[in-house]
Amino acid sequence: MSQEILEAVAGLGKQITEQKAATTAQIDAKFSEAEKLAAAANQKIEDEVKTLNEDLAKKGATLEEIQKEIKQFKAKAGRFSAGENPNEKKTAEIISEAFEEHFAEIKGMRKATGKFEMKAAGTMTAAANLAGNVVATYDLTPQVRGRRRINIRDLIPVINSSTGSWKFYRQRIPVGEGSFGFQTTHGAMKNQLDYDLDEQTITVDYLAGFALLAKQMLQDLPFLQNYVANELIEDYKRTESQQFFGLLTAGATGSNATGSTVLAEKYIDWIAALMGNDWYPNAIVTDHTNWATILKTKPNDYNVPGGITISADGTVMFCGLPLIAQNNIGAGHTLIGDFSKAAIIQAEGLSADFFEQDGTNVRQNLITARVEARVALAILRPDAFIFA
Repeated sequence: MSQEILEAVAGLGKQITEQKAATTAQIDAKFSEAEKLAAAANQKIEDEVKTLNEDLAKKGATLEEIQKEIKQFKAKAGRFSAGENPNEKKTAEIISEAFEEHFAEIKGMRKATGKFEMKAAGTMTAAANLAGNVVATYDLTPQVRGRRRINIRDLIPVINSSTGSWKFYRQRIPVGEGSFGFQTTHGAMKNQLDYDLDEQTITVDYLAGFALLAKQMLQDLPFLQNYVANELIEDYKRTESQQFFGLLTAGATGSNATGSTVLAEKYIDWIAALMGNDWYPNAIVTDHTNWATILKTKPNDYNVPGGITISADGTVMFCGLPLIAQNNIGAGHTLIGDFSKAAIIQAEGLSADFFEQDGTNVRQNLITARVEARVALAILRPDAFIFA
């Protein structure tokens, strides 16, 4: 019995040994086949890279950067090992990822006669080679409308008031009763005089305007705050000049009678009329058409009267009085006078302010820009001005 068991065990051992030998041979054959496949795959990749590199060289397109990328492509492809490692990527995956990474370069190639070739190089232009816009340089100083050199507050004084009501006293015309006389009889009564005054009341109000700006716009345009403030101030000055010149021309009571039809002579007549009432005008304000008329007066059709000087830059002086062109005076009109006999009464000076706390600004991300002054015009002596 023991002998039979020993023979059976020996037979089983022999069978196991033979099976092991056969399995080992089969495994060696598989590894050998895998090595051959890996070597063939690596050789194929190297041949394709070499062919691609040679084609690029023929085209003159083998740049250092492309060479570097090809080397990286080879390095990423790697080598097949004798045994398959489940943690290593397969060759197909490596090739797929490489093509995906270099798709931008590959896309610029075309397939011809079984080979990849670079497209023909051309002159680079923004239209052909740029997606988007070229770099721009910005001038952050906006080119704005023209500015008026002379406004009414440049011609007349500004008087500050602590309240919104300002009063002054104006002498009547005639000034009163009585007159001086000689005491021809000893002990006789001397002449008596009196003077009459009228109280004048000026009510001061706000002249104001505002603009609403999105907070984002104010942040995105760095120049916007100064730009808006300056434009509001310009509009304020234009409006103030329009309003106060209108009041002053309507209130002027000096006589504009003249027997001349020539503009330059009219100005001299009006200056003389003011001087006849003991006013000494200090400026002539007119529109640009009248200013041009004076400059176009030529010796061959009319000689400029004495006392008038015209400089090379167009500055005109009538007996020392400047001729000022101002668009608020009215087309074809002229205002002559002693401009110290009018005043801007100002309870609060001109100011520009920005506010976030205004209405629904916080909820809407808005900023309020405001320019205002509390002002009024006082015509101290209407007879010191002539308007025509």
